[in-house]
Amino acid sequence: MKSKTSIFIPARMKSTRFPGKPLAPIDGIPMVIYCAKNALRTGLEVYVCTDSKEIEAICNVYNINCIITPECETGTDRIAHAVQQIETDYIINLQGDEPLIIPSYLLKIISMIANLKNSENTIITGVSPITSKEASDKNNVKCSLIDNYTKIEYLSRKPLINSIENSNKSSYYKQVGVYAMSTKVLEKFSKLPSGKLEKAEKVELLRWIENGYTVRCCLIENETISIDTPADLVKVISKINNN
Repeated sequence: MKSKTSIFIPARMKSTRFPGKPLAPIDGIPMVIYCAKNALRTGLEVYVCTDSKEIEAICNVYNINCIITPECETGTDRIAHAVQQIETDYIINLQGDEPLIIPSYLLKIISMIANLKNSENTIITGVSPITSKEASDKNNVKCSLIDNYTKIEYLSRKPLINSIENSNKSSYYKQVGVYAMSTKVLEKFSKLPSGKLEKAEKVELLRWIENGYTVRCCLIENETISIDTPADLVKVISKINNN
């Protein structure tokens, strides 16, 4: 029987740096809806998962599937609650503050799901090359890559260099807010306790690495911007308007 993949978008209103950001308008619609519409263009089922009745109401207005969850520490933990109500074999975790992750980027990571069938205990995450200036931004989660740039060894909010200067590879990469994993891996992830490194870096995928499991890379060459602050929102709107 053919396996099923679904896209989940975790969203919460209580961001410390940008409260209420899922409803910040982009191109005339709330950000979380903008992200959901991008996801729907892949042809997969899409679910917003949230503990906010306000976000649920907005999703209902736009006919976007929405699942109410308890309050959760991370977006992946939130999806673990939501997926209990859905029958699916693989999940794409699309962060609700990544409106520049367009369908072609999603389809690239979706195409890699076939690799998960023969690779238990693996999560795939998007990565993108960044400049040394961007590597100093603590809002960007940097990646240390190994195995010919296919596997993540470590993640940090501090710069992590990957190659010598003037090589044909970028020196710095950031994690992009889209992951792929099986529902079995998602369940296992959600049952693991938060690790010391995860708490120190505030990067949830370190929980998986700390427990000896594998995080693989999906290279997204084009620029993406995670909206962490109102200033990021201005950058994203400018970029969308200039395309």
